[in-house]
Amino acid sequence: MNKLNLSSKGLREKKYSENIIFLIIFFLFVPFFGLKASLNFSNKSITNDLDPDENLKEIRTYSPSDRVSLTITQQQKKKITGTITDVEGNPIIGANVIDESEKGNGTVTDTNGNFSLNIAENAVIRISYIGYLEQKINTTDKNIFIIILQEDTKALDEVVVVGYGTQKKVNLTGAIASMSSEDLSKVPTPNVSTLLYGQLPGLITLQRSGQPGLDNVALSIRGFSNALVVVDGVVGRDFSRLDPTEIENITILKDAASSAVYGVSGGNGVILVTTKKGNTGKPTFNYTMNYGVQHVTKYPRFVTSAEYAILKNEAAMNLGGEPVYSKEEIEKYRLGTDPDYPNFDYYDYMVRDYPPQFQQNITVRGGSESIKYFFLLGQTSQASMWKGGNQDYAKYNFRSNVDAQITNDFDVSVEFGARIEDRNNLIQDSYLMASWLQYSWPIFTPKNPDGTIASTNYGLTAYLDRDLTGYIKNKQNVYEGALTLNYKIPFVPGLSVNLKAALDMYYQDQKQWLKKYYTYTWNKETQTSTRVGSRGTDQLILDTWRSSFARIISSLNYERTFADVHNLKGLLLYEVSEGNATNFQASRINYVVPIDQIFAGPDAGKSNWGGASDDGRESYVGRLNYDFSGKYLFEYSFRYDGSAKFPPNKRWGFFSGVSAGWRISEEGFIKNNFNNLDNLKLRASWGNLGSDNTGNFQFLSGYTYPSGNYIYGGNTISGMIDTGTPNPNITWESSQIYDIGLDISLWNRQLEIETDVFYRKREGLLARRTTQLPSTFGATLPYENLNSDDARGFEIFVGHNSSIGEIKYRITSNLSWTRIKNKHLEQRDFNNQFDQWRNNSENRWNNLYWGYKAVGQFQSIDDIQASPIQDSRANSTLRPGDIKYEDFNKDGIVDGNDIQIIGRGQTPEITYGLGLMASWKRITFDMNWQGASRSNIQQQHFLIQPFANGMNAYAYFLDRWHRADPWNADSEWIPGKYPSTINDGAPNNKWNSSFWLLNATYFRLKLLSIGYSLENNLFKEWGIQNLVVSFSGQNLITLSKLGPIDPETPSGRLSYYPQQKTYNIGLNVTF
Repeated sequence: MNKLNLSSKGLREKKYSENIIFLIIFFLFVPFFGLKASLNFSNKSITNDLDPDENLKEIRTYSPSDRVSLTITQQQKKKITGTITDVEGNPIIGANVIDESEKGNGTVTDTNGNFSLNIAENAVIRISYIGYLEQKINTTDKNIFIIILQEDTKALDEVVVVGYGTQKKVNLTGAIASMSSEDLSKVPTPNVSTLLYGQLPGLITLQRSGQPGLDNVALSIRGFSNALVVVDGVVGRDFSRLDPTEIENITILKDAASSAVYGVSGGNGVILVTTKKGNTGKPTFNYTMNYGVQHVTKYPRFVTSAEYAILKNEAAMNLGGEPVYSKEEIEKYRLGTDPDYPNFDYYDYMVRDYPPQFQQNITVRGGSESIKYFFLLGQTSQASMWKGGNQDYAKYNFRSNVDAQITNDFDVSVEFGARIEDRNNLIQDSYLMASWLQYSWPIFTPKNPDGTIASTNYGLTAYLDRDLTGYIKNKQNVYEGALTLNYKIPFVPGLSVNLKAALDMYYQDQKQWLKKYYTYTWNKETQTSTRVGSRGTDQLILDTWRSSFARIISSLNYERTFADVHNLKGLLLYEVSEGNATNFQASRINYVVPIDQIFAGPDAGKSNWGGASDDGRESYVGRLNYDFSGKYLFEYSFRYDGSAKFPPNKRWGFFSGVSAGWRISEEGFIKNNFNNLDNLKLRASWGNLGSDNTGNFQFLSGYTYPSGNYIYGGNTISGMIDTGTPNPNITWESSQIYDIGLDISLWNRQLEIETDVFYRKREGLLARRTTQLPSTFGATLPYENLNSDDARGFEIFVGHNSSIGEIKYRITSNLSWTRIKNKHLEQRDFNNQFDQWRNNSENRWNNLYWGYKAVGQFQSIDDIQASPIQDSRANSTLRPGDIKYEDFNKDGIVDGNDIQIIGRGQTPEITYGLGLMASWKRITFDMNWQGASRSNIQQQHFLIQPFANGMNAYAYFLDRWHRADPWNADSEWIPGKYPSTINDGAPNNKWNSSFWLLNATYFRLKLLSIGYSLENNLFKEWGIQNLVVSFSGQNLITLSKLGPIDPETPSGRLSYYPQQKTYNIGLNVTF
């Protein structure tokens, strides 16, 4: 009989789970070939998945008559235990303890820093934890260990994500800032972008709304409009709705040299978001739950019914009229006991004080040397501040990131993220709901005694009742996936090839059910209501949006060190992307039967509409990094972009950047004389970038269809119109950015300083010429590359790390300043010298408010008569307390010729942040303050006019100029902060002026988190490794001079969903 012997080579150290299938198949089929086989694994470990302490020692097969026999004996192991602490004796929680001799065998320390592990004799264990130096320990003849980890104070190997790759932080030559997952998990939030406030120097953040699901933060890097967002290497994904727990880090690329690899898209800077990956070790389960409530940060109080009546009387008497309300009526309003004289609080009626929010997620993270995985399932719900049923936002997140090491040279990554968002809203958006709140007078109730909608106050509060007025439901499904293959070419050391394929799909459906409702008057005598009006329409509108984006990225990567001092790293990459989108709308109106389905609507008045679009881009990317002994640093990068938005001869653009750095601290004359200097690096960069942020096919003639209706042959048909004159020369907008930076680290990173100054020049900005064309031309002029501007600014970051006794702390601060100026600006011809001075924006700073300069308030009739004329009627319409303006041109008349620059615009030029992180024993404390300066808010409309356009009045208008005797129009004037009351405001007092311009400087406690880790022994028997309870909040304190107005208000009207402060209690459990 033939005999086949197999040695254990090639199977050594292989996991049983990876080889058992091979073993079973082999030994089942060997007998059929007449072979006798034996396979000996003397003292060779193959892990048994069923029992980690069991190992195959010997496996034999015999002839077919003997069938198959397995002999399994146990290899001797020992149990080791130990404690891992830092140099001060504090336990390190979650440190990895890995058995070097057996793949997949490892554990992590508990809340006391303790661990236990079964290992083979003479095994070596590897100890690692983020921020500490790794240790390897031989366990021969030892079973108990006390291990002290040294902090990696210099962190020279810290890796930062950059465009299409990673790089050691110490070798960076561009302007880059980053934050880790620890910074993102402090405070629960449905919107990740709200966690970036004040954290990254150079990132300007403004949250203009607090509406659930629509509270996105406007993010701009250095004030350069909207930044490009890249998630896991894929351009264009939205990161704000990710679960904070699934994000590993966020990096911003601020200068052109760093952003050049993104070419056309990176002109305004880049935000790189990386989701979490698996790690080596047993699976770690983590469950997080947070429950919280929301509350409006700032909002002014409305007047009561009695105050309303008093101001209404003054408004009438100040114009020579009679009082509208008597003393008795005002007293009845004040008491509020007579149902005919109510004192109704519409803010309390429409706004919930503390709408709830809830967030929970569970993650699984772990793996072996071969396969690593991270999974997340998250849920978020957030209620609206508006009262009424079923107004909420819900979100469900899923994440699966799996990395597999197929061979030593070949690995595969599969990434998949999904998100479902449900929004249930009223049929009026928050802008209108806030307006309806302003329109509601306290002297009326929203409903009549019989429950019908009162016609007073226009019946606007009925929109809170979804059953009566309808609803809007919006559902969005997002699926984002990617497959990455990476192969290290074995015969060329340092060279690898990478292929990434990504597909993103978006589905959105919206249903608007708009119901007609009726308003009624109430007859007190007959105690009956009469229908007098209606609002809304019985209409159903269905909208559907579908879009998909596919992307292929292939690259060659090279990294090699020569002669131990020459470090070379290169990238060559090809990227192609294609996207398409469709949308469809169907509508029915005048429903007879209230069934919210399309089929139930009548054919008369029905409509449908749809559209489609597609886009594509092709790019070639390259980057070269070189450093000599980590001392002299150089980087060059380029991107050759093709965009279908431009004509063939203008379609391709070449964008590049170069940067260099000098680590002065690595020079001998520094090292030998300044022991406390960890890092001193000078860096500089330049790059040119582009933008194709414009519509498609502007180089072609086209038509808009349908547009208008025409009668042809007795029938109505849809028409079309020309889209305008094409521009065959339209091309990229271009920008050049210069940056100089300095990085300093002292005393083992106890003090860190990073600073940058920059200058940007943009040319070829798209604009239309202002040339006046005769109407017979019949078309508009095209967009051309005409305008230019520049920007300059600086950023500084200062960090300090230290400890006081058992208290460890870190303090961070940052400050940024940016200002933009128009260079060439296409504009009309000016009529005269003043017109040119006033309206010429060329070579002038952006972000300015123009208006009249207020120099006080008129104190008396004599003061009015002695002042320049400002009402075109010899000041006869003015009263004491009215606003007094500067006669800027000294011609004795205040008019449009006296308008001047009175302040900054609403976008802040200066932003700053201050963070404090501390820990003491089991307690952690984190807070982050954020603020902005050199900006103004121009109050408008309702904020400067009591009873504007038939609205109510805010209570702060009670501090006004008024008569000493409210019933005597000839009594003396009592001064106040605001002018005397006039319905809709006196024309003179409504001008845009510095009187109504507010300083929007603020400093806000943006994030606060306090956590306590409970004693592990209380829960150890349940398998719990760590349990933390926490309190956290957002927007808790705001310091400003704006009174009841939030500094991030989007306009000076308060007609929006206000910002919210939140209070949360949380639980974090690790298994």
